Amino acid sequence: MEVNLSSNSTATYNFENWPNSLAAALMFMNSFIGLPLNSSIICNFVVCKKQRTAFNMICAIRAANNVYVLLVVMIGVYVPESLIGFSIYPRSVESIIIIFGMNLLVYNEFQSVYLSINRFFAMLFPLRFNWLLSIKFTLLLHILCYGNRFWNVITEHLDRIENSNHISFSAEHLAYGGTLAAPDYFFEWSVLSIIFPLFINAVTYIRFYYLKKRTSRESQHRRKARENVAQFFQTVFQDSLFFISSTFGLKLNTIIAHRFWTFFCFTFVWQFIHVLDGFIMMMFNARLSPMKRRLKINIIETITKFDTRKVLPTRTWSPPTPIS
Repeated sequence: MEVNLSSNSTATYNFENWPNSLAAALMFMNSFIGLPLNSSIICNFVVCKKQRTAFNMICAIRAANNVYVLLVVMIGVYVPESLIGFSIYPRSVESIIIIFGMNLLVYNEFQSVYLSINRFFAMLFPLRFNWLLSIKFTLLLHILCYGNRFWNVITEHLDRIENSNHISFSAEHLAYGGTLAAPDYFFEWSVLSIIFPLFINAVTYIRFYYLKKRTSRESQHRRKARENVAQFFQTVFQDSLFFISSTFGLKLNTIIAHRFWTFFCFTFVWQFIHVLDGFIMMMFNARLSPMKRRLKINIIETITKFDTRKVLPTRTWSPPTPIS
């Protein structure tokens, strides 16, 4: 399957066209929202020692991938070029930037599969396969995965140089331009990538459910069970992101013959799932999400006390001290 968004049009597409201006505004807004969300996940893992678990390290690496797409690809390439109408980088450099961003999307999906397997072994074999859950093993596995993605970027880029088929941002289509070769089974693979982790996560959740019933009187076990149930729902939501991107990019992009719809299917959805990924990780994080609720409660209590003192002022009186 090939997706070709190259253009032979001589018209000028820049900020004077409403699709370009609106697309640039939406991309900037997405990055403005997504960068703090994903950065908070990274800072949470780096700063807080209690948060340095294998699961949180996976989330931090995933958030770093999201930051690259939102900052380097979207803010660095897509937004300025959609406004001025032409590329600001050499073709080879821009091609590498975009290809690497696409590979990070695939990397995140591989990571989702590993995350579900990680939770599965953590639940069913917590002692026998404890080394699989360690930070060192998880880091080694991610280094190998990054190496695989880097190798894929290098080989694909060399092939594009040989065939003069660079990928670059198209100000007309508001998406990458050029021919992107995808396997014919790519969409089916994206469907499988959500079904397989969902099955693994379901088995894990059922196991947690029965453990929770058996240990319902022990507060520590209840707390651990709640944490793992939350991680189950987090991984289920994250597993669906790649499928959503593939559905719009491979199936729904031809429904409407308008370049803004092309932007929505190929660019906006791709960017938005990285924003949504950061939001999911933040909301399910044991430290970040409750912290926001506590902060909100403290603010409400402070305002309430202030208003009470303002409406009902109190004055105290004490008799004068007698002179001895």
